[in-house]
Amino acid sequence: MPAMHTTAYNIRRALESNAPALTAIAFNSKRLWGYADAQMETWRADLRIDAAMIAEHTAYLLEHEGVIAGFYLLVRSDACWSLDHLWVLPEMGRRGYGSALLAHASATARDAGASAIHIDADPNAEAFYLHCGAQRVGVVAAPITGDPGRMRLQLILPLPAA
Repeated sequence: MPAMHTTAYNIRRALESNAPALTAIAFNSKRLWGYADAQMETWRADLRIDAAMIAEHTAYLLEHEGVIAGFYLLVRSDACWSLDHLWVLPEMGRRGYGSALLAHASATARDAGASAIHIDADPNAEAFYLHCGAQRVGVVAAPITGDPGRMRLQLILPLPAA
């Protein structure tokens, strides 16, 4: 993974009390892709992170200078875990934080016995995940107003043995 920025950051477990901040990051990051306000409202529940999710799943956040810049949430399964969320604040983009979070998520899942991570990706995120080593394995119809042909990409990120 190439170094994209030399700015120091820290990745740590998310706390249940971080839920509102993580929800705001998810919502604002998704909004960056130019979806209409009405569409964003239909996704509000899907983008909500609550304390129970953080407690039940594997959730880590990335801090830069005391600011939560991004996070991920993994759902454990047997050999193939699911990446339910990976978001970076729009103003913190292009610093390598998304790649750092995905690498951390991959190592976390691999170290716990997973051989792959499933990613149900917004079409705007596909290039990022492919660049990081994921492979497209399918699509799911996800039409929205103004884009009836929209598809969510189904990706698998293989996790090589340590």
